[in-house]
Amino acid sequence: MNGANENTAFRSILFLAGDVSGDFYAARLAEEIHARHPCWKLHALGGQNVAAAIKPTGGEWIADTGGCSAIGIAAVLSVYPRSHWLSAKMRRFVAAHQIDAVIMCDWGGFNCRHLRFFKRLGIPVLYYFPPRSWQRTGLPGLGIAPLVSRVATPFEWSARRLTAAGCEAEWVGHPLLESAHTPRQRVKLRQEFDLDADEKLVALLPGSRTTELNVLAPRMAAAAEMLRREHSAKFIVAVPDALAARARRFFPAAMRIVPGRAADALLACDVAIVKTGTATLEAAVIGAPQVAVYDFEWVRRIEWLLLWMWKKIPFVALPNIILQRMAVPELLGLDCRAEAIALSVGELLENEVQRGQMLAAYDEVRRLLGAALPVSATKRTAEMLDEMLGLRRETARGETALEM
Repeated sequence: MNGANENTAFRSILFLAGDVSGDFYAARLAEEIHARHPCWKLHALGGQNVAAAIKPTGGEWIADTGGCSAIGIAAVLSVYPRSHWLSAKMRRFVAAHQIDAVIMCDWGGFNCRHLRFFKRLGIPVLYYFPPRSWQRTGLPGLGIAPLVSRVATPFEWSARRLTAAGCEAEWVGHPLLESAHTPRQRVKLRQEFDLDADEKLVALLPGSRTTELNVLAPRMAAAAEMLRREHSAKFIVAVPDALAARARRFFPAAMRIVPGRAADALLACDVAIVKTGTATLEAAVIGAPQVAVYDFEWVRRIEWLLLWMWKKIPFVALPNIILQRMAVPELLGLDCRAEAIALSVGELLENEVQRGQMLAAYDEVRRLLGAALPVSATKRTAEMLDEMLGLRRETARGETALEM
């Protein structure tokens, strides 16, 4: 069953979100949609966050997508069987249920494979966080243009590129900006983490995947020991809830692990060691000076050397990609060593000029993420869904209003 539902008081919406960050953003959007439309039923193929968000709507959580995001050929092959199973289960669900719209969030490797499926069924798709949205030039990421109804993108240049490709895309800003962080919160968190006013706290964020934790956690732990000796620093480790037990294998018992509290760790710390990815952007939004790190297990290192290294990617950390310059130190591959990490973090702990320059760069990052936009990313994307479903119209003053 598919197609538009004639009863405008009721809609059935399907979310598709697999990446950790996408699951979080999709959950926020689901909560906003439920607040606006309590009678709507929201379904999801997604992680634990979006599952909790749709539960009050009476919708169905089709399956858990946790652990199904992948980077690199070897990683993709390892998750392919489960990805194929998730795809089949989702398609069976769509065939058996009335679906009025699909909201895809990030997870481009999976979502983009299903755009033609929904196009054939005549089900409109709103893509929130389109793939390769951070990219400023070239063709990657533009293939979705003829297959989606609307796109809500966190970057202004992404909206321009997709619009030029024939897509109805809008810059909505980044939902990371929606979390308010105050100096008072920082004081309370540092008290909770048993820190004196003059003690230095280093936050360790080794990633959201088991493979990342296995590679990066030992190096972060070794760097932490050096920093403890040389700078009398204290440490806190932030990992997803599912990785908390595994993380304890790598870090000493005296080092506190705070599952699911990356934002708190970043707000309380003086410097952070952060696995490249969304967390580097979260650190920039919160204002935590950071060193970005990444390395591979040996299989992916060979893949990198053979397939990717020749491309000479200029930046990997998201703040640097957004600014198109090296504002955040990147220690990647063979440079990702405990000694180098400790040295870079030590410089940030002691060098106020370097810290000030990074914090000034963060101001620019927040502006490029849409800090000055009049409506938050989550609220504007919910409005775009209403518009896509014909539930909003333009008023004479150019404002929007709900169709009743």
